[in-house]
Amino acid sequence: MQQHLPAWACVLVMLAGEASAQEARSPLLDAADSRMQIGAASLVPTLRRRWLYADHKLVVGRVKDVRVSADGTTLIAVVARRRWLGGGEVGIPVPLLRQADNDLTVSATRETIGQLPLFKP
Repeated sequence: MQQHLPAWACVLVMLAGEASAQEARSPLLDAADSRMQIGAASLVPTLRRRWLYADHKLVVGRVKDVRVSADGTTLIAVVARRRWLGGGEVGIPVPLLRQADNDLTVSATRETIGQLPLFKP
């Protein structure tokens, strides 16, 4: 005698299979991710709404946010790039930013800034 599983039981079996196929996270990875999120949150008040300048006082744009990179290893400043440099939001790694006098700067040329890919969250 053959028994058939109800539809809801099949869904549970499929979900259980997907759950076991998910990447196992270690407490160490969770702690590192948490520290990165805290680091990003602590930089937001310091960097948000500040103008970012490149070489020769070139105005790149205004910092809108600070986020963790997709791979979880770097903090990224999300900058609203000026229209004449290509417009849109670009991501610049926070370790590349410098404080010069009272200005937030990055060492880059007009061409480099114009070629940056748009930031995708």
